[in-house]
Amino acid sequence: MSERNEAANLLLAQVLKLPRTYQQEVPADYIDSNGHVNMMYYTMMANLGMRHFLEQLGLRMTEFQAQQRGFFALRQVISYLNELREGQQFAVHSGIVNYDAKRLHFMHYVVNLSNERVASTDERIAMYIDLSTRRSTTFGPEIEARLETVRLSHAALGWQPELSGSIQLKART
Repeated sequence: MSERNEAANLLLAQVLKLPRTYQQEVPADYIDSNGHVNMMYYTMMANLGMRHFLEQLGLRMTEFQAQQRGFFALRQVISYLNELREGQQFAVHSGIVNYDAKRLHFMHYVVNLSNERVASTDERIAMYIDLSTRRSTTFGPEIEARLETVRLSHAALGWQPELSGSIQLKART
């Protein structure tokens, strides 16, 4: 087996340990003239998992709406690794890399379930926002406690995300 195949298999094995946050079949309208998913849909596919990801973190939309809180995207780095084609099944798996008082660093992976390959990695950082002022705000202690619990559980899975280097928060110990 080649080094590239070994690395791809290791990545897939780690990603599949992370919580699945979304799954569906690739519809025809995602396909471009090259016969595979157009790059603009990779962001959308990961976004489809975002709500479930936040809920798995204990951050429910009803709480966000009641407290006028939300997340604004600050940076995103997508790597396209393998094709996705019409009719194939895909899933999104998501994990916390890190967080600080106001920001969340996380990854979404789009996995082609039909051929068992990671189709894309989607590294993001988002800012926690007070929507009444449209300014950043700090996580409350209960949210930080939930983030830490989930971050540690993802790290305990042996997940070692390959990061772009363009998104960094101070390392937690």
